[in-house]
Amino acid sequence: MLEMQKSLKLLLWSCLALLALQRGMGAKCGGKSNAPTVRQRQEIGGGGGGTKFRVEIRNNCPTCPVINLHLRCKGFTQSAVDPSVLRLVSSSSRGDCVANDGLPLGPFQAFSFSYTHSLPFPLFPSSWSFQCE
Repeated sequence: MLEMQKSLKLLLWSCLALLALQRGMGAKCGGKSNAPTVRQRQEIGGGGGGTKFRVEIRNNCPTCPVINLHLRCKGFTQSAVDPSVLRLVSSSSRGDCVANDGLPLGPFQAFSFSYTHSLPFPLFPSSWSFQCE
């Protein structure tokens, strides 16, 4: 009888845990640990018009796509990259650019692009939304 009670308790707790995960009470994204990141590195063999830089933008959320990702992009010039990759929205003192046309970037997904300029543009995530159900 005691063994049966233990089994029923285990079954009940297992069902509650699965229900909680299905209802979205599992890991959601938020806070700094899941914030998107931008990494830049200089590439070897840049052209004659400047130094070539490689940018990687990564969604660090394990469960939700990130959408409408905006970056601070002070000094960025639109001629450096295709607007569908990184589009200048405002050239204010801090600059505002939207990455990937605001389209979703899946969990742990990254995309990258290159540009050529004399110095790297300072690119930092400034705002975004997670598309969790």
